[in-house]
Amino acid sequence: MAKAESYNDLIFQLGDLARDRLPGKPNCPRTMDRVYRAEAAVVARRDELAALEQQMNDEDAAWQDQLAQYEADRAVQYEIVKKWKKAVDAVEAQTKTLRKTLSTRRADLRYAQDALRKLEKKHSDLELTTQDPVKLGVSRDNLKKNRIQQMRLAREVEELDREVSQALTPKPGQPGAAGILAHKRMLEMEDEMNARKETFEQAMAEIDRAIAEKDAEVKAAEDYLDQALFLLGEDVYAQRIQDAQLAPFYPRLDRAE
Repeated sequence: MAKAESYNDLIFQLGDLARDRLPGKPNCPRTMDRVYRAEAAVVARRDELAALEQQMNDEDAAWQDQLAQYEADRAVQYEIVKKWKKAVDAVEAQTKTLRKTLSTRRADLRYAQDALRKLEKKHSDLELTTQDPVKLGVSRDNLKKNRIQQMRLAREVEELDREVSQALTPKPGQPGAAGILAHKRMLEMEDEMNARKETFEQAMAEIDRAIAEKDAEVKAAEDYLDQALFLLGEDVYAQRIQDAQLAPFYPRLDRAE
C-alpha cells in the first residue's frame, strides 16, 4: 500500500508553484502580498550579508598589502643593519631592557584605556538607571581615579618612548650611524605594524560578529518566506483556484495526511 503524501509538503509545493503562476492574474489571492514582502526582506538581508562579507574580504586584502609592503621596507633596512652589525648590536644591548619596559607599559596603557571605556559606559548607564547619590558618587570617584591613572601611564609611555628614541639616535660622527638609524626604523616599523594588526583584528572581529547576526537575520527572513508560501498554498487550496498546473494538487491534498 502506497504511503499517503504529506499535507504540509504538498501545501508548501502548491504555494511555491502558485507564486509563479498567479501574480498579475485576477484570481490571485491577497496572501500573495505577504510573499512579496517576505521575498523583498530575504533579498535585502542577503544583500546586507554579501556587503559584510565583501567588507571582510576588502579588510583582509588591505592587510595583506600592508604586510607585503612592511616586509619589503623591512628587508631594505635589514640590509643596512647587517652592514653595521657590530654597532647595532652594541646599541641593541644598551636599549634592550628599556624597550622591554616600554613594551610592557604600552600594553598596560592599552589595558587601562579599554578598562576606562568600559567604566565610562557603566557610569553612563548608571546615571540612567539610578538617582542614588551614594552610588553615583562612588562611580564618579572611580571614574576620576581611573582617568588620572591613565594620564599618568600615558605620560610614562611618552617619556619612555622619548628615552628609547634618544638612545637609538646616533651622535654626530658616531661609527655605524647608518646601521643604528636603520635599526631604529625597523623597530618603529614593527611598532606601527603591531598597532595596525591590533586595529585589523578588532575590525575583523566586529565584522565577524555582524556577519553572524546577519546570518541569523537571513535565516529568519527565509523562514518567514517559507511560512508565507505555506499560507499562500493553504489559501489557494481553500479557494481551489482554477489553474491547469495548480488543480492537480487539490485531489492529492484531499487524500493527504
